[in-house]
Amino acid sequence: MASKVPFAKQQTNWLALIPILLVLGILCLCFYQIDKQNFWLIALFVYMMLRQLTRFLFFPNAIFEGIKLIKNEKFMEAIPFFQETIGYYTKNHWIDEYRFFLLISSAKSSIKESSICNLAYCYLQTGDVKKAKEIYQDVLLEYPENINARSMLNTINLIASNTAAN
Repeated sequence: MASKVPFAKQQTNWLALIPILLVLGILCLCFYQIDKQNFWLIALFVYMMLRQLTRFLFFPNAIFEGIKLIKNEKFMEAIPFFQETIGYYTKNHWIDEYRFFLLISSAKSSIKESSICNLAYCYLQTGDVKKAKEIYQDVLLEYPENINARSMLNTINLIASNTAAN
């Protein structure tokens, strides 16, 4: 049975909280002069608006569409959206590198890395195990510490060896 969530789950990079706290601190200092009682509410509101603006400018909607399709178990339809996202971050790699400072993401793995894993997951769910395995192997070449790709390859190999033994 297919999973209802994307396999490439995000782990938080706790150092990425530093830019977030820095921006919030600066906003609090700025708005403290205006309203000494509610400065933190104003700062939080402005921070949320800045975060939405940077996501709008630097985060393609394709990734949201792809994840939504995975959740609805429409894996074949999700593939082009992840391919689009991978292409976007391949072309604009600086956005992925500075995602913490752009307030886009505080995830340990890059957006491109997660999108590639989600692409492989889609192929796996559609039954194209060979293509999924190739993608996971490519992920490990580019991102050797990727736990998702390593565990999925181990699972694929284990199932293949059990099937061959029977």
